[in-house]
Amino acid sequence: MKIKIIEDESGVSEAIGFILVFTIVILGISIVTLYGYPALADARISSDEKIMEQNMIVLQNDIKILTRSNVPYRDTTIGVSGGSIFVTNSSQANAEGGEHFNITYYVDDTFTNITTYYPGSMEFVSDEGTAVISVANGAVVKRQQDLGGSVMVSDPRWFYDETEGTLVIFMTSLNSTQPMALGGIGTIQMAMLTPPVIHDYSYSIQRPVIIEYFPDPDDDYSRAWETYFTGPYIVASGFTPVPPNAYRLDVDRLVIKEYTVDILGI
Repeated sequence: MKIKIIEDESGVSEAIGFILVFTIVILGISIVTLYGYPALADARISSDEKIMEQNMIVLQNDIKILTRSNVPYRDTTIGVSGGSIFVTNSSQANAEGGEHFNITYYVDDTFTNITTYYPGSMEFVSDEGTAVISVANGAVVKRQQDLGGSVMVSDPRWFYDETEGTLVIFMTSLNSTQPMALGGIGTIQMAMLTPPVIHDYSYSIQRPVIIEYFPDPDDDYSRAWETYFTGPYIVASGFTPVPPNAYRLDVDRLVIKEYTVDILGI
């Protein structure tokens, strides 16, 4: 028996097919617009912030090299994307009540002294994201705008010799003759033209050294410094917290090295 198949397109509508295809395309574009582009933008912002963390660590290391070497000048070329770097010099921080440290220590076995340090900073502020990353007092610290909390990305160069009971503190101040900001690719020109000031105190018995941290009200890195002082980064047992914002360590000898780095241009 033979079966004859006859094509019957009477139920197929070109208009309906076009509408279905058009709807699928529009849905695809909408999904990409609603979810794809924001995800790509977030990934780009996150990548920019990671790159700036690395750039600020490079800047921190160049400041360390400048303060440790006999070469008075150093240039650092970096690319800034997704934001800008601003310089706050130490005298400006002093005048405006910005971030500073108080160190209370014995100058001998009888008398104590309090010294205040305004380190200044070089700070990256993201345009599209919320990250703020700062090089200040030899450390790289990070926080999120309009949020509490902060983290230390890279530690400063402080040491404690448990055998000798010697604490060595490096206080680095940044100076600039005028307000400076950098966006895009640029070269940060730095100089250390004055020799470091070194204070060296030895005691017959252990004496306390108390460090107080006072943040800029609009730029608070308290949690990062608290974690650094109380964690095992300087001494295994950490400094003893003295609320609300002080940290204590008993030492046999205290060495404070003060450095002043001039930002000549960016």
